[in-house]
Amino acid sequence: MAEGHHTIELVWKGLNILLFLAIVYYFGRKHISQAFEGFFSKLTEGLESSERELKEAKETLERAKAEYEDAKRRHREQIELAKQTAQQMKEEELKKVEEIASRIKEKAKETIELETKKAKEELLRFGMRQAKELALQRLFQDFENPDIQKKYAEKMLRKLEVQK
Repeated sequence: MAEGHHTIELVWKGLNILLFLAIVYYFGRKHISQAFEGFFSKLTEGLESSERELKEAKETLERAKAEYEDAKRRHREQIELAKQTAQQMKEEELKKVEEIASRIKEKAKETIELETKKAKEELLRFGMRQAKELALQRLFQDFENPDIQKKYAEKMLRKLEVQK
């Protein structure tokens, strides 16, 4: 009988619990459902917000990747442009250097020609002076000979006679 008493007691306790839950549900269903709906809506809003943020982050990442690629492309273009500009500047400077070297060579050639001409003229004058001195020395040596003096005097007298 003790077993039957416990069973009845358990049944009454179960009914009391069910009655309590039914009363709580009847009076609190609106508040409980609102609480659950609020909880679930907060969860879904959090999930949706996280999904939006994730989507925005992915879009931002894609834009950043595109900007990075664009910056890399512009960087390569700028380096190529800088190389081309440097090459052009180098070529222009080489042309200027060649032009200056050409002018220097022309001036040197003109100077050499001028100095050579001056040296030739100086050498010619020197040669003429030396020839004159040698001729005078030879003439004086030859004039020391009395026969040549006599021939010269006779020749001069004849010239004077012809002129009269």
